[in-house]
Amino acid sequence: MSRLVSHVRFLFLIGMLLLAGCNGQSPAPMVQGNEQSNAPPAAAVKPTGEIKEGEAWEICFLQGQRVGYGHSTVRRAREDGRDVLHLEKTDHLAIQRAGQTSRQEVRALSIETLDGKLLRFENEMRMGAAPIRISGQVRGDRVEAKILGPGAKTPKKASIPWANDYQGPFATEQSLLRQPMQPGERRGFKMLMCGFGDVDVIDVLLVAKQFETVELPNGKKELLRIDASLSLPGGNKMDGVIWTTSVGETLKQSAAGLDIYRTSKAQALDEKQEKKPAEVDVMARTSVKLVRPLDDPHGAPQLRFRVHLDGADPSQLFPVGPTQSVQAIDKNTAEVTVYGIRPGDKRGNREAPADPPSDAERTPNNFIQSDDSLVVAFADRAAGEEKDPWRMAVALEQFVHKVVKHKDFTQGFASAAEVARSLEGDCTEHAVLLAAMARAKGIPARVAIGLVYLAPRKLDGSSDPTFFYHMWTEVFVDGRWVPIDGTLARGGIGAGHLKIGHSSLQGASVYSAFLPVLNVIGKLRIEPIDEP
Repeated sequence: MSRLVSHVRFLFLIGMLLLAGCNGQSPAPMVQGNEQSNAPPAAAVKPTGEIKEGEAWEICFLQGQRVGYGHSTVRRAREDGRDVLHLEKTDHLAIQRAGQTSRQEVRALSIETLDGKLLRFENEMRMGAAPIRISGQVRGDRVEAKILGPGAKTPKKASIPWANDYQGPFATEQSLLRQPMQPGERRGFKMLMCGFGDVDVIDVLLVAKQFETVELPNGKKELLRIDASLSLPGGNKMDGVIWTTSVGETLKQSAAGLDIYRTSKAQALDEKQEKKPAEVDVMARTSVKLVRPLDDPHGAPQLRFRVHLDGADPSQLFPVGPTQSVQAIDKNTAEVTVYGIRPGDKRGNREAPADPPSDAERTPNNFIQSDDSLVVAFADRAAGEEKDPWRMAVALEQFVHKVVKHKDFTQGFASAAEVARSLEGDCTEHAVLLAAMARAKGIPARVAIGLVYLAPRKLDGSSDPTFFYHMWTEVFVDGRWVPIDGTLARGGIGAGHLKIGHSSLQGASVYSAFLPVLNVIGKLRIEPIDEP
């Protein structure tokens, strides 16, 4: 498997890196009318400066290696007898996954009044063969949107509440440009977020720290550090840093190993950089290597691991459930016990909390199209006359493993309907197709996100035993969630999967599932306690 505009952008970028593998960051031309502000904590600040027409270019780095570039424009237009702003941003990303190049592109457009009020918007994200397209407009106290999922022919409609002081998807950098922050100032506002098949309103908090020397591609510069926090639906947060000039121009942004720098057009479009094969292998850079190999953990009924997480408590990262129990050792260390379970047996965590399936885990959505005709046909074909839910789920697992013959790492994140037609992909494609087929047969299903053990091999350019970020499927059978994995097809899984989260892949749950993973990349150490 594995941006607030600014940070909603980071969320899309890093999420795409994990799923594989820049969504519209606010375009940042020059600004006029820089009035100062001493806002109270988390106060909403009314923009004052005038945004001028122009363009800007950026380059993106993942852990110090270039992975793409972005281009933004601001232009004025005349519509319905008034002047409006067209703010547009396109990001291009290219990384390797197991030696294969994966490319993604995100385009965002916002049409707003000259004083920053949102009128309408468009967003297009290409991670698989087909894009996700979202468009919408403000109608009174609502935002009315149309969402066309990957491979879908008919868009679904969405409607969310909208207040007069809410801001558009480019609010962060517009706020900083129109009214630059001062050291010690706090600023908060609500803005539109659209991305993985949904639209929502989120909270943004900016806290200006102090001016500091920052290394940029063209030398050092004194910039104001601004800590930024994005609060997502479901109670999750994403944190990062923005560095701006004294007039509010953003020159650098960082979050979870991803750095974005303002640059020239020539540097952004450097032919030598953009035409050569992608050098960053995201699988290698997000892997967790072990000091010693394990002997068939996927066949083991139970294993214990000591997990250390730099700067945080791993007992708050790994969830407790039927397949996993977690015991804190100290503030940065926990013991995680992983169980291989099957319906009807007594194995597993007997203290797991109740977790009944929701409607979202039974019904189709933009990624798990359990009502797609080919998905339904596949499910019927695989299940045959079988009526027992578990044996049916195992038959579906075997079918997906066999039918997805081309193990392709170039796709970012295809939907179940796309996979049913292309019959190619990696763990994410296996997981969504398997979940869709299970739902098509009336079995509640969702995807799980975490780490999977791979024995020493050359996949990531080394021969070390390694945990890689991974996605698999969970089905609700016999009163609990039981994992199955179409990439392995072993009739369930053993103790070689460490779970971090799960998702129905409906709307904002996509963000909720991936945020915990994004926050720990490069910070985990895993030590086996048991031998299988």
